[in-house]
Amino acid sequence: MDDGLVVFTGIGVVNAAGTNTKAFWDRVTNGQSSIRPIRRFDTADLPVKIAGEIDEFRPSDFVPRRMIIKTDRFTHYALAATEMALADANLELAGVELERVGVWVGNDTGGWDLAERGFLELHCEGAGMVNPWGATAWFPAAPQGFISIRHNIIGYSKSFVCDRASGGAALYFALRAIQRGYNEIALVGGTEAPLTPLGVAAYYASGELSRATDPDGAYRPFDQRRDGLVLGEGSTILVLESAAHALSRGASAKGVFLSACMTFDPDPNDSTGLERAMSGAIRDAGLTPNDVDVVFAEGCATVAADRVEAAALSRVFDKQTARVRVTCTKSNYGHLFGASTATEVACGLMSIATGALPPIVNLTYPEAKHLRFVIRPERAQVSNFLVTSRSREGGNVALVIGNSRALEQGNAFGLTV
Repeated sequence: MDDGLVVFTGIGVVNAAGTNTKAFWDRVTNGQSSIRPIRRFDTADLPVKIAGEIDEFRPSDFVPRRMIIKTDRFTHYALAATEMALADANLELAGVELERVGVWVGNDTGGWDLAERGFLELHCEGAGMVNPWGATAWFPAAPQGFISIRHNIIGYSKSFVCDRASGGAALYFALRAIQRGYNEIALVGGTEAPLTPLGVAAYYASGELSRATDPDGAYRPFDQRRDGLVLGEGSTILVLESAAHALSRGASAKGVFLSACMTFDPDPNDSTGLERAMSGAIRDAGLTPNDVDVVFAEGCATVAADRVEAAALSRVFDKQTARVRVTCTKSNYGHLFGASTATEVACGLMSIATGALPPIVNLTYPEAKHLRFVIRPERAQVSNFLVTSRSREGGNVALVIGNSRALEQGNAFGLTV
């Protein structure tokens, strides 16, 4: 097994807060909520009226026209985020060994838009009017497949369906694939587009969605007035490379992927598994809890889930909670499920680069008062950050990322942020 260091070299973000990384970061760090009334379809008969809906996005800006009709909205977002990430990494795939490139994508429930239109076509117009590409466009592995087709990638790749932790699982296994020599480069992250009438109704049936009708203050993780998460859509794709490969092409490292840990709880209301994931990731990174500057939390804004996560954070960081900051950027743009973890990793990487800490929007009455929540825009030097991800069934992922000084400490290559 190759235990060499793995670095992030590119970021691509598409969601309600911005359809490019700069616009996204500006809005998130300013604490401006991007949750708004749903406009894409009539919500009169639905119990949910608001979401993190993307307003301005043209697939043709990123996706070849011949591919648009074959693919669903969640693949359009993933293809766009991939183009942005590759450009940000200054990486031309035509110049690399494509059998050493992998695609690792998390998604929760597949392509709602194309599937729902297929149902309507079948029942209203007959079988002959159903989009023939529906069979390959809706399923959760479609974004990984179409990214591979778009860029002629033939390396070791996987798709992951693990509820809210889908993207976290993709990041975990992408790291392992590079460490073990299967990939030199991994395009990794997640994508979701659940904002259709059927998609919203299905997610609402889970009992996790907020019933709020006013977008201001709707998503309140860790707040005493919380009543559930707000659904969002979008994609984040990150470029991961072995440090040796990044050095060979003169790339700059945005951060070092120090460690990842996955655990499972038999009881999702028990914080033990999440504690083990966070503690394991910190330990495997060669750090102590006091070395972590900020935690990007899951923050589901349900009573049970927030209490489990707050309890786990309190135990892992113990007396260090006065120093370690905790934030949750999902409160700005909605919960992205399969795309959420990669989006928080992107935020952490941008915090390292800029010193800006994005706040939790709408946290006014924190329940866990002993935790140091970021409730307004802050500035701080970020050397290491932790991202947590947790599924409804008790699957936990914890990731630790550090700045480029970890390269020097590992006698590596001195890449710069």
